[in-house]
Amino acid sequence: MKLLILLLLAGVLDSSYLLYTHYILYNSPFCPIDACIPPDLPVPSYLFAFIGLLWFLAGFLASSVNSKKVLRTWQILGLAGAAGLFSYSITIGYYCPYCYIAHFLGVMSVIASEKKW
Repeated sequence: MKLLILLLLAGVLDSSYLLYTHYILYNSPFCPIDACIPPDLPVPSYLFAFIGLLWFLAGFLASSVNSKKVLRTWQILGLAGAAGLFSYSITIGYYCPYCYIAHFLGVMSVIASEKKW
């Protein structure tokens, strides 16, 4: 359980950073690293970071509630989101190391929640 909490906290920090930088990018041409400028997307890129932040925050609730159905729903949404966003970024040629860290932390959080680490 301690590992899960650490992973979720890291995910919250990473997603918060992504939300901040992508929101700044949406409103000004500032980019803290050269690889973070997203291509034209059908929706603002900060929405993906916001959804990721909500998912990591929901992990605290899902892991503390004594409901297997809630935990399983959270796990499925996380795996689907990480796989979908990762494959989409590869498809469009968008290299975002902080996004990949968020995807990795999401998958590891799901594994840790299943193993009760």
